[in-house]
Amino acid sequence: MTGNWAALFFMVSGIMLYGGAAWSEEGVIFSDDFESGSLELWDADSVVNDPNRLRLTSDPEHVFRGKYAVEIIARVGKGTGGKLNKWFLPGYDRVYARWYCKFAEDFDQGNHMHFCHLLANRHDDKWSAFGKAGVKPGGDDFFTAGLEPWRDWGKNPAPGEMMFYSYHLDMPIDSKMGKYWGEMFRPSPRFIPERGRWYCMEMMVKANTPGKADGEQAFWIDGDLKGRFNGIRWRDAEELKINDFWLMLYVHNSSRINRVWFDEVVIDDEYIGPVTE
Repeated sequence: MTGNWAALFFMVSGIMLYGGAAWSEEGVIFSDDFESGSLELWDADSVVNDPNRLRLTSDPEHVFRGKYAVEIIARVGKGTGGKLNKWFLPGYDRVYARWYCKFAEDFDQGNHMHFCHLLANRHDDKWSAFGKAGVKPGGDDFFTAGLEPWRDWGKNPAPGEMMFYSYHLDMPIDSKMGKYWGEMFRPSPRFIPERGRWYCMEMMVKANTPGKADGEQAFWIDGDLKGRFNGIRWRDAEELKINDFWLMLYVHNSSRINRVWFDEVVIDDEYIGPVTE
């Protein structure tokens, strides 16, 4: 589907139909369909001034719906890509994030990359979850969950199987490096998106009750539940809430130019689902 097609939806008194179910705009935390033609709704730490890494596009081939979408580009090199960041402080105990995305037909990140993340920062330090690669959460400082494609060292075709890459209290240590890299949560059966095709992706993170392992994370592709993981200890402090979202493409070592297009971003505390076509 491109911008030349009109996705059909119904709106009555602020209620839209997404995926056959009613979803209310009234309770939405954040949304951006990029139809304003700007990125002013996004916050600090967003790459909005470098068109070589992130830019709006009006090319109908790369727009899901409407006139505009966002293109994020990972150039050749190490640690390359771009990000849009949105805080919603002080935060929530359960958050859903929904976006549409399309990987370029020649997309191939090699082995390692990062994609879209939900994060919990301290209410008095909105940066507390930033720069924590290799660090285990302390229970009151941060936790994160990223929905990402994983090549599994070439065993999966590009862009790879969708899985969670998460930082939580019970995550294992890398015995070789002595670091706490994000733990991979891989559902079965695996789901590998096709390149050159639009997908509706949605992820949910539910914080645990402090002292209990009742946290969750789940994701849906085109409205179908593909993975759900329970029994997670994200935090020890109840005031630590989910309050940040990254719309991102980050490739550790990109041997080619890699592109992903994004559209129709919504963040809510209830399930959202895909736009009903």
